[in-house]
Amino acid sequence: MKVYPSERSFEVGGQSYEGFPILVDNFGVIVELTLRFFVDELLGRSGARDLKTWDAYGRHLYDYFGYLEAKNLRWDSIPGLGSGDIPPLAHYVRWCDSTVGNKPSYINDKLGTIVRFYLWAQRVGLVKSLPFQQTDSVSSNAMGMLNHNSANPGRRKTTTLHMTEADGPIKVLSRSQIETVLRSTANPTHRAVVHLGLNAGLRAEELATFPAHYVEDCSKLSSKIKSVPVYLKPDDMDIKNDRPRKVRVSVECMNLLWQYREGVRPALQNTGSACSSKLFITRYGEEFAADGFVAPLARLGLRLGFHIHPHMLRHSFATHTLASLVLLCHKSSCAVYCRTGREPPLHEPLSKQDAQRSNGIRNVTLSALDCPGGCNPREGQAARIQGSFFYHVRLIAF
Repeated sequence: MKVYPSERSFEVGGQSYEGFPILVDNFGVIVELTLRFFVDELLGRSGARDLKTWDAYGRHLYDYFGYLEAKNLRWDSIPGLGSGDIPPLAHYVRWCDSTVGNKPSYINDKLGTIVRFYLWAQRVGLVKSLPFQQTDSVSSNAMGMLNHNSANPGRRKTTTLHMTEADGPIKVLSRSQIETVLRSTANPTHRAVVHLGLNAGLRAEELATFPAHYVEDCSKLSSKIKSVPVYLKPDDMDIKNDRPRKVRVSVECMNLLWQYREGVRPALQNTGSACSSKLFITRYGEEFAADGFVAPLARLGLRLGFHIHPHMLRHSFATHTLASLVLLCHKSSCAVYCRTGREPPLHEPLSKQDAQRSNGIRNVTLSALDCPGGCNPREGQAARIQGSFFYHVRLIAF
């Protein structure tokens, strides 16, 4: 069993779809069953446009149908209770857990896609019964602050085959680890990537496709301006669900990116044959792949003694932003917004008293984040939630 992404020539109803997952068995024949499911599930729903979602669906069913093919099992063989056997899906879950050693979270991810496949098969009349039983489970954050916005607060659909996931700390770089990473990163490209990831909280594919023309010269800005807005557009770069948004980048980080663009990038670009519009390019003058920073950061982490992943930069940004939130909703900001409906100025200077309060919040929070056991996941969640509620935010310049 193999899985291939389709080329641009692949069409459904006269519409071209590139990157669509196609499963091929050991005889070189396309698995029509999964292809029909992919068409209905990925093309028939507006919420499944992301190519990463397509890739995940393809990998999950490739793994399951590859297991069935290797074990000579039928996907629609569903023995009844008391028959002395269990469905092949149950065997597959045990195999992933005991033989392969997959983490429970990854098994549940794959199981979620396979469950959708069986529910689809039942709807179209391919099977009469399901190889699992559906149950309602209570989420661990059922008492969260947004609990009242849900129709069924704290409850979600699951199956009897889903595995229990242990709640662990969110993987976040502490302050000392961030300083170590920045001090130990000799490659100027990787150093600029780490700075941008920590300052703006971009995803891995957004870092890899960040356009060079987004970088601006901040040398003539007033010293009172600590950050500048950057508007991310899907026409310029890869953005999840093609949703444009605005992020703020510290002037210090923008100056570093400007130095990289004007000094390092031209020399790297001369080693390649193609002219790229992306900011970050390899030593061979080529663009980075969407996951192109995973391996370099992993090697750096091995050398430093702790794990580093591009998405950890995003987690660290969300959590450490809590340390630099200044007067989350102080009276003047609330009054301006509530009375006029307009956001208060982002570049107004802080008073001496406000600056002292900001430093106190920053020092206490960063000390808590520096604990060897990692960060409390609720603290990280609170940082992300609060960051979406309040306008008056100033980011720490890493």
